[in-house]
Amino acid sequence: MKPIATIATIITSTLLLSTLAIAKPNLPPPVEDFVKMEKMAGPAGAFTTKENFPKDYFLIPKNLPYLVGMTLYDPSSSNLGLSKEQIEAILKIKKELMASAAEKALIVKKLELEVVERISFKHDGAKAKDLYPKIDEIAKLKAELTKIHLDCIEKVKAVLTPKQFEEMLDYGIVNMF
Repeated sequence: MKPIATIATIITSTLLLSTLAIAKPNLPPPVEDFVKMEKMAGPAGAFTTKENFPKDYFLIPKNLPYLVGMTLYDPSSSNLGLSKEQIEAILKIKKELMASAAEKALIVKKLELEVVERISFKHDGAKAKDLYPKIDEIAKLKAELTKIHLDCIEKVKAVLTPKQFEEMLDYGIVNMF
């Protein structure tokens, strides 16, 4: 029984790898954007192991899709058959929204680091109650960031046909696991 399971695993792996080899993104990953964001973000906080700026500063950083990346840079995005006009429209949406999102995320990060510094680095640091207004300010800004993200989702969806959107969901959800 074991040899059959091994053969099945090899066949499945081969099919998966061949599918990935055929798939290609609409555009190469924007390395310069990653470098720019990393430089803008500066060093991560003392208690942060890995930072994903600006996404980590959204109110909902993990459960909403990042449609710009899924439509342009995902290895399967060429399956969408986007026209040149659609790609340009999505790049325009990215440009419009990314700058304001990054600026707000930087403000959130600075406020969070201020809270951390005031309460975490000295035994007799600030009282939690004294930081509540700052926390409310952070929450408000994170909500604004998430609204920018929702606007981005809505705008990218408007560029896609229903068929393209369904195709993107098919590979996007699969690639998440």
